[in-house]
Amino acid sequence: MTEVKRPYDVVVIGSGPGGYTAAIRAAQLGGKVAVIEKNQLGGTCTNKGCIPTKALIAGAGLLRKVKRGEDFGIKPTGIEFDFIKLQQHKDSVVERLRRGIGHLFKSYDIDLLPGEGRFIPQDLRGERATVGQASKAGSFMLEVIKEGQRSLIRARRVIIATGSVSASIPEIGFDVEKVISSNEILELTEIPPSLLIIGGGAIGLEFASIFNALGSEVTVVEMLPRIIPAEDVEISELLKKTLVREGIRIRTGARVVPAKERSSPSEVEIIDAQGNAESGPIGSASKILVAVGRQPYLNGMALENVVVRVEDGRIRVDRRMETNIPGIYAVGDVVGAPLLAHVASAEGIVAAENAMGREAMIDYRVIPNCVYTIPEVASVGLTQQEAQQQGYEAVTGRFPFSASGKALLLGEGEGLVKVVADRNTDEILGVHIIGPEATELIGEACIALGLESTLEEFNRISHAHPTLSEAIYHAVQDVRKMATDLPKR
Repeated sequence: MTEVKRPYDVVVIGSGPGGYTAAIRAAQLGGKVAVIEKNQLGGTCTNKGCIPTKALIAGAGLLRKVKRGEDFGIKPTGIEFDFIKLQQHKDSVVERLRRGIGHLFKSYDIDLLPGEGRFIPQDLRGERATVGQASKAGSFMLEVIKEGQRSLIRARRVIIATGSVSASIPEIGFDVEKVISSNEILELTEIPPSLLIIGGGAIGLEFASIFNALGSEVTVVEMLPRIIPAEDVEISELLKKTLVREGIRIRTGARVVPAKERSSPSEVEIIDAQGNAESGPIGSASKILVAVGRQPYLNGMALENVVVRVEDGRIRVDRRMETNIPGIYAVGDVVGAPLLAHVASAEGIVAAENAMGREAMIDYRVIPNCVYTIPEVASVGLTQQEAQQQGYEAVTGRFPFSASGKALLLGEGEGLVKVVADRNTDEILGVHIIGPEATELIGEACIALGLESTLEEFNRISHAHPTLSEAIYHAVQDVRKMATDLPKR
């Protein structure tokens, strides 16, 4: 066992969006930083999540547009699609971004320590540390384990950013071949003729859009009354209608269970809210994707050795992203919802700044939520229902993309922008979008909410024409029924 003599100012466990962002910010502030990573740089987002899925969505969306090219004078005859080539494109993007993180580490003189990070007791005799011992300045000790080799490092501050793993359904489980998670579906070499997706959240619906566009027969089953249940009810219902029209079969208020009469363990059936099974088992689906969310990954770190508090399967932190042990921070999926890469990055910056002696606090009020379906969904702030529940006199404005010149010339006239505001103060409380480039458009709404913009202030900002962003402008105007591109009401 070897030991690094000089203690690091900050050691980060995990190199996903929260981890690598925290490491870079700590280095920018003058810290000597190390990152422990047992898998590949970039974490789930870069390797098995955000990036690879969006690469597939880009290909699926392009194929969909080409097939509809006749509206633009393009005759889509003799189209050939190579799924392996799309997978290679996905892999090349992932590899490029992974290398990019490595280059960033080198530029900031951040040490990358391959292996699994584990807290060890302060006295090295295998005894559990007390809270007082664990928080002693500069006394955190970790071991990095790789292929049976162990090395010791010391850290003045530690940031835990170990992310999450796919949640499973115990009675169904995973069998690698047929019942798979979002990890395995990214590595398919053939498009499945049929795909059953358990879960109507962002992950499940994004894969539904991908494989529907690529030709699979797709069924989505969601246990709750509606898909993407965290989104505004109106947006959720509109997305369901659109996906169904595209050929995706959606069952809400239902669940998937092992079939009573089955020839293999992976045969399942759909049970509705009344407990009735739909006609016949649907175990004949080529693949079954379990997309029922993710759960924090806490394995292997020996958190009990430093008495870090874990509740409900996640690490508890305050708004400084600090745990109950001074000097140990946690960020990203490991601290619980919202499980979003950009949230992890924001938390990583807060944790790093605090670890380096500054004062920073996380603000979850202006966090965009994006669903990369076809069409896209994006939102920030309060839904109409949340605003009413919180005591606001909520008023709304809407602008359909069918009235947007830019959307129509793109052939993407479906969807709308919905704005929620407070009648008494005119403050914009939330913006909700379904339609073309929604995940790009939401950035403007984030700035508006972050600056606590009022309707009047927003309405005085000119928007270029023709652009999709005009839809937000007109939706804000419509709150007062003053949108110049909508009929009088």
